[in-house]
Amino acid sequence: MADTVFSCTTDKSSIAAAMLTEIQPGDLLHVCGTLARPGAAPGEALELTVDALDVLAAAPARARREVVLDRYGDYVVVFDAATDTVPVFTAQGQWVGLADNPDTITTLIDIHERVNGGDA
Repeated sequence: MADTVFSCTTDKSSIAAAMLTEIQPGDLLHVCGTLARPGAAPGEALELTVDALDVLAAAPARARREVVLDRYGDYVVVFDAATDTVPVFTAQGQWVGLADNPDTITTLIDIHERVNGGDA
């Protein structure tokens, strides 16, 4: 079975918290929501607004050791041994962005704080 990757958003804090603390790479998920094209440009990526999330099967234990969550103050970062990029979220689950590598995490957080008034 091929993996499918979509840009996802949610307004449910329980789903964001589960993604940050419970879901592991390799978990088989059942996701329900609304699939939409956010812009009018043809070929633009689809975005999924997630309303419900269930884990159908947990990833093997080996995959779980390869991912580490870390805190940067009011922010949570996800280190994955398989990639240099680092997803960054606020501790409340708001998407901040994708750092190109660990050295650019603080720059991404600084930009987020400038744009949002310093509140994570």
